[in-house]
Amino acid sequence: MLLRPVFAALALALFCAAASAQQNVREALTLDEAVSLAVKNSPAALAAEQDIIIARQRVSEARFMYMQQFTLSGTASKASLEYPTVLGPELGERFLDPAISETLYTMRVQGLQPLYTGGRTTNTLKLAKAAHSQARVSYEAVKAQAALGAKKAFYSLLYQRRLLEAAGGWLKRARDFNAGLRKDAFEELEASMLLSGLSDRARQAAKGEEAAATELLRVISREPGYKPVLDGALEPLPVEQDLSRSLVTAMETRPELRSELYRAQMDDIAVSMAMVRRYPNVYLGASYDVNAFKLSDLGNHSVRANNWLASLAIHLPLSYDFWTQVQQRRAQQRQGELKRLELQDKVRFEIMAAQKEALFWQDEAIKLAGETARLKAGFEAASVSARPTMAALRALCALSELQKKALDAVYAQLTAHARLEWARGMDFPGKH
Repeated sequence: MLLRPVFAALALALFCAAASAQQNVREALTLDEAVSLAVKNSPAALAAEQDIIIARQRVSEARFMYMQQFTLSGTASKASLEYPTVLGPELGERFLDPAISETLYTMRVQGLQPLYTGGRTTNTLKLAKAAHSQARVSYEAVKAQAALGAKKAFYSLLYQRRLLEAAGGWLKRARDFNAGLRKDAFEELEASMLLSGLSDRARQAAKGEEAAATELLRVISREPGYKPVLDGALEPLPVEQDLSRSLVTAMETRPELRSELYRAQMDDIAVSMAMVRRYPNVYLGASYDVNAFKLSDLGNHSVRANNWLASLAIHLPLSYDFWTQVQQRRAQQRQGELKRLELQDKVRFEIMAAQKEALFWQDEAIKLAGETARLKAGFEAASVSARPTMAALRALCALSELQKKALDAVYAQLTAHARLEWARGMDFPGKH
């Protein structure tokens, strides 16, 4: 009987261990998953989504301007007048005669239909639609920025972990070499300095790995205690040699450029809306009043008084600032054109700089990787045939430095590749 709790505890421990192992396997993080999580949990992207909702509702409000406007009102007036008066707009704009000595109850239904507004209603709807489209491309720009941050954090953690692994391996091997060396006093000092440099590099790599893991957790909005397991390799990604294709892609898909196109539409509409201030506005209105001196008489057809009217109104605005408003809108339109030209040049130079850097580090990573592999093979062959010496320890330290340069080149190429994808507004085809 005493063995049952022990078996139960062992079974529970094994189950928890299996579940933990399965969870670690399941939570291996790929680059695409990191980008998806970063975009999904980005506060800026979530705020941009709300901007889209706001812009969509403003489009609906602009459509409502085409519809009739109805008002239902009721008033109760008690007055002692020696001269006729008119109630204010908030009280129904009703005329009161001095002969009225009792409380007057009134119910009114009023409708107003704009027939012609000089294009103001149409332009308001166009403006709202352009703002909605601009909000959507602004959301895409925020998503692209979040994706760039996720790629950089993912590559940084890959790089730091690979750097830590290499530094730890070289340090262990150097200590093994040092243990079998015969050294004089100066050689002992030199060996200590070489080992100290390798040890410092390992500590720096461990610190960098911790910082990179923290940054990745921040980007994907995970708890600090979570240790990400990455599904990826620290290898250079190929870059297209044709610069013109990236430039064309950027001009068509870069969210900032598309946003400026919608801004140009909005500037054109703003000029049109400034021009329509000189056009008349035509309204058709109708109202129906029910008046009675007792509240109960409002439903009595024989006692109450009924008024109805229909009106056609034309308003011709006469403003001193009409031309100044037009000039301001045209100046703003010109500012927008200059800003678009400046942005296009900026995008071109961003693509050119990112592509040149990615190609340079791609060639550099391939060259350093081949050189490292060749020299490492020579070092291994020499280590088998020769006894450990100070020259071997110095060669080991130089080889570790060369491998670090190769890893630095790969990391620089990956970050440049990520910036190039962001600059062109679209990822390169194929899996990362």
